[in-house]
Amino acid sequence: MKSNRILMTIFSLMVIASMLLAGCGGGQQAASGEKVKVGLSFSDFATERWKNEEVLMRKLLEEKGYEVLSAEANHDVKLQNDQIDNMVSQGVKGLIVIAEDGDAVVTSVDKAADAGVKVIAYDRLIKTSKIAAYLSFDNVEVGRQQALGVMAAIDADNWDVAANGPARVVQLAGSPTDNNATLFTKGQTEVLQPYVDSGKIEIVAQQGIDNWDAANALKVMENILTAQNNDIDAVVASNDGTGLGALQAMKAQGLAGKVPISGQDATADGCNSIVKGELTVSILKDIRNLSPLAVDVMDKLLKGEAVEGMKNFTLAELTVDDTKQGEVPCVFLEVQQVNKDNVYDLVVKSEFQSYDDVYRDIPEDQRPPKPGEAAAPAAPAETIKVGLSFSDFATERWKNEEVLMRKLLEEKGYEVLSAEANHDVKLQNDQIDNMVTQGVKGLIVIAEDGDAVVTSVDKAADAGVKVIAYDRLIKTPKIAAYLSFDNVEVGRQQALGVMTALGLPGSTTWTKDNPAKVVQLAGSPTDNNATLFTKGQTEVLQPYVDSGVIKIVAQQGIDNWDAANALKVMENILTAQNNKVDAVVASNDGTALGALQAMKAQGLAGKVPISGQDATADGSNSIVKGELTVSILKDIRNLSPLAVDVMDKLIKGEAVEGMKNFTLAELTVDDTKKGEVPCVFLEVQQVNKDNVYDLVVKSEFQAYDDVYRDIPEDQRPPKP
Repeated sequence: MKSNRILMTIFSLMVIASMLLAGCGGGQQAASGEKVKVGLSFSDFATERWKNEEVLMRKLLEEKGYEVLSAEANHDVKLQNDQIDNMVSQGVKGLIVIAEDGDAVVTSVDKAADAGVKVIAYDRLIKTSKIAAYLSFDNVEVGRQQALGVMAAIDADNWDVAANGPARVVQLAGSPTDNNATLFTKGQTEVLQPYVDSGKIEIVAQQGIDNWDAANALKVMENILTAQNNDIDAVVASNDGTGLGALQAMKAQGLAGKVPISGQDATADGCNSIVKGELTVSILKDIRNLSPLAVDVMDKLLKGEAVEGMKNFTLAELTVDDTKQGEVPCVFLEVQQVNKDNVYDLVVKSEFQSYDDVYRDIPEDQRPPKPGEAAAPAAPAETIKVGLSFSDFATERWKNEEVLMRKLLEEKGYEVLSAEANHDVKLQNDQIDNMVTQGVKGLIVIAEDGDAVVTSVDKAADAGVKVIAYDRLIKTPKIAAYLSFDNVEVGRQQALGVMTALGLPGSTTWTKDNPAKVVQLAGSPTDNNATLFTKGQTEVLQPYVDSGVIKIVAQQGIDNWDAANALKVMENILTAQNNKVDAVVASNDGTALGALQAMKAQGLAGKVPISGQDATADGSNSIVKGELTVSILKDIRNLSPLAVDVMDKLIKGEAVEGMKNFTLAELTVDDTKKGEVPCVFLEVQQVNKDNVYDLVVKSEFQAYDDVYRDIPEDQRPPKP
């Protein structure tokens, strides 16, 4: 009996202990000793903010003791569903999901919720009542504030209809797959409709912008302006990206700064446009507060604790769709309207955006003092000025290189002026002219168009300014240097990698009677590098074409190196070829990954070899998954220091080691081009599944967690 009582006591203690462990939840270890797993599912990392928020959420969750799994779907809805299913199979107890499509992701989210997983819809609604929480901003209020800002700018209440007719308003909605866009439009309409009803305004165009893409907004706005004969009085656009895209079209017609236009997110580019008097209003959603909120709510949900401020809304309210049933627990953060009068206080002083980003290319005498300073410090009279002219900051690498070059130049004692042209060739010429007027002695130029920028570069060179063409050739012999990589070799290595994957040379599969069908996707027609990549590719491919073992079934450039354009081009090619393609030579990772989306839809990804370039995090991740075959590593970490060193030597009249003259005819593959250009070219390396770990990860060119994200742990190599 005594032994039975002892056994019962031990058993009771074990039960109590297990209940305590289960009740702890959160970062406490389970009885097995394993940490509780939380998954992060992102629609994409191309959107600037998502990668930053992934890093912060991971850090905060790990500080609470959770193990974090993370995946990025690259705008692929099927992939996002598969990734969520995979994380559930790996035992996550919680999921924070940024949905690519709030309808499509319901498939996996409902399964996860049915399995007991706590799912938080983060900033984008997932349209199911099974989610545990929806965390975002008051997105209807975002739309209201956008419309209120624009209506105030045209003084709609006092608009003289008799003299001018109703004010002609364009309404640019967001991506049709993002429920937030529906809520923004709802808020905008609440403000605009009374003006429409009273005859004060007329909505002359209303159109969504697929994928929130600035290039799409540019095209849409060009079409609207053509249809309206440029006769518009205001634009209500739903975020800064689409607002700035539309502004490019308006600039071309002389309307920027005259026709009020809204945005959202208070991005660095948007705020810079506000202080220039172009963008009228943006909406500040302080995303710094959203990731900590998500982590805190997830922690409470897993521990079974109440969440302060949570309130239920119906799906019908949240989607503006009365057919939707059920309720969702929500927490919404406040938003604030940003305009020229308050951008300094709301955005700069709060450090939401940096002073230098918001006031870049604004003359110093027109800037407010830096926060904490009585006045903007004047540069010493003897300081030499160097200008940095960038085609855009939408391309991931350029902003990072601007920061590094500025730092290195300032360490050498130079004063740095910087400008970004947002893919606008006229604006880039104007910005370069302006920097020359301000007295720069040197210019480092990343050209939007190597022909168009010659206008200002030749004037700068004639004024004695040392101009370096950085990574993209400027087609004039007046430049002082052209610094890049061996871009012909890039093309060779792309083609060699794909041909090797086809078993060439030596394959018995491919013959004159059965040639391999090869697609060649070139880059942007305005980027001379694309010409050089194609030259190198052709040097490798042409002998196979001549011998009949391969056939080029399609050869097409991709405007602006845009992944969305590559997707559409590849869809058209696959349709034309009845999906019968055997290899794709694409010229960079972005266009390759766009093409891969089209190939995935046809079951060809991982079966048809495809090349890329730049060894991006997304490209390298695709390589380890067996989708992208080869990328080309151009270690851009070496290019900015080289440019600063060469600029320093040019200004000081010193020799540059390794510089060699090439003819413009060689560099452009155009025999009509005359003159020579001094060049320094850095080496490139082919990256494939066998060496991506050594070349990309161990060298810290890309982070281990980025390259091996959503790869099961038992299939990953050890961290360096």
